[in-house]
Amino acid sequence: MRKSVCNLTVRGYELDSFGHVNNAVYLNYAENAVWNFFHSIDLMDATLGSGLFPVVLESTQRYMHELRLFDEVRIESEFSCSNGLLKYKHLIINESTGLTSCKVTGKIAFVNKEHMICDIPDEVLRYLEGDEDEH
Repeated sequence: MRKSVCNLTVRGYELDSFGHVNNAVYLNYAENAVWNFFHSIDLMDATLGSGLFPVVLESTQRYMHELRLFDEVRIESEFSCSNGLLKYKHLIINESTGLTSCKVTGKIAFVNKEHMICDIPDEVLRYLEGDEDEH
């Protein structure tokens, strides 16, 4: 399992009529955390270069505490492999209160140009299964 952290600020267009972050926006935050993870470990080019693309197969959200305009948000993520899928768990945390606003869990498959699910790329497996001190 590997961990990753990314940060963002709540923007005005992400709010619902009550001034809270719209529920669908949490999915955007979760996806942002996934792309941030691939970028931070320099594996996006290798994955795309092998003709594979990560696709979210499943996502579950548990809303706990609201986020509001200009809240600073920290997304703490954990990634692991199981049964040929990349699994993730995100905690979306309000930095000023320390409260977890949402938990998001999901599964990612890697698909080829024919939209067929393929094995997790070797580079990703090596990184996820490797010694944390090596990177």
